[in-house]
Amino acid sequence: MKPIRNISQERFKRIVEDTFDRLYASLYLLCNNKQLSEDIMQETYIRLWKNIEQVQDDHTIIILLKTYARNIFLDEVRSAARKNASLSRHSPEETVESPEDCFKNRELNTAIQSAIKKLPRQQQIIFRLHKEHAMSYKQISARMNIGTGTIEVHMNRALKTLKQHLSHLQGTE
Repeated sequence: MKPIRNISQERFKRIVEDTFDRLYASLYLLCNNKQLSEDIMQETYIRLWKNIEQVQDDHTIIILLKTYARNIFLDEVRSAARKNASLSRHSPEETVESPEDCFKNRELNTAIQSAIKKLPRQQQIIFRLHKEHAMSYKQISARMNIGTGTIEVHMNRALKTLKQHLSHLQGTE
């Protein structure tokens, strides 16, 4: 009988081989940066390795990996935004938000909230629970009594719809 860690290593290796290309392709589409995609993939597989014993179904593992990868990517984006905000606060340039910037931010927030309100009710609820209340898909699943796969489908559709509705705002900060 093989030790459990060897079985996990073999299983992990098989999962990486089975999912690597699909995960990389979806990540590259998300961030359009080879180095960042590779870094996120590495972190994604590290996260999987840490939780490999809890993963039951290898056939749907790609969904879990894409969720890990998307969350890592969003963490990177948030971290970069915080870093930029921190740098701009400490720069010798103007630190007080101008009335024009304040108006633009208010206008941007209004556009985002309006786009969210246009989502189908189920997508809107799931989006708000995940983004505004920081609930995980698992928590939302338990609260709404629907599968995490369904949650992911609704979130993907909501994000795609919001991207379309807000595409006219690209280029504005």
